Amino acid sequence: MNIEYMLQLNKNIGDDLRKNKAVNVLGSDFSLSGGFSDFVKFTQSWETMGVDKFYGQADRGTRYRRYSDFDYNPVTKTLTPLGHRAYEQSVEHNKYVGGIERHFDDITTEVLHSPVLRSLVELDFNVYKEVLPPELHNEIWQCQIHQIRIEIKPGCELEITPEGIHCDGYPFSGVHFWGRYNVEGAMSQVFKKDGTLVDSGTYRNILDTTFFLDREMLHYVTTAFNPTENAMGFRQIIAVSFSRPGTEYDIIK
Repeated sequence: MNIEYMLQLNKNIGDDLRKNKAVNVLGSDFSLSGGFSDFVKFTQSWETMGVDKFYGQADRGTRYRRYSDFDYNPVTKTLTPLGHRAYEQSVEHNKYVGGIERHFDDITTEVLHSPVLRSLVELDFNVYKEVLPPELHNEIWQCQIHQIRIEIKPGCELEITPEGIHCDGYPFSGVHFWGRYNVEGAMSQVFKKDGTLVDSGTYRNILDTTFFLDREMLHYVTTAFNPTENAMGFRQIIAVSFSRPGTEYDIIK
């Protein structure tokens, strides 16, 4: 199967991204051609991640996480792993756990070679190209992938983003929703640096997505609540970011 066309965004958001620096799109704005079994297998990969021991709130829930860095070649569509790395943020960008070397599970070989992930990365970079100079369209970029699942205990409320309204420092990010169950709240919000709300929405369907120029914006997810009395709840996303170390498109930590 040619994975190049597996996932497709059926609307042009380039003008909105250039103007507002953030765009929300619905899962229904995407189409999937073929590979449904791969899609199911990719979705199941959230169920086998290690615990994020830096998250806190253990009395109310647990965050599970994978994180890895890759080189991405837009011409050949290849992702090359750059080996295990700690995830680091400054205290300025993350008052909750900034200044700490955080080690998470790496993106697994199975996830890395999933045609769903490969086509998702290609799709995200094609969106990013809408705001990039043409001479950078075929250059090698670093790609950062975060795969996150948050589980909430029955009757409990917890912070999805305990660091508050923040910036992660990437030139570009795509945050893709991948399912929720027994969760209320958790509205995603994007702000200008002066705190003005640009857009908001609550992810409901797989592939509901926010594309944004992260370094130039702030973002937050409101508190989530599990309304049940005896069943766990969960919410999961995957975030894909791009940067070019040593250039004006480097990550701001």
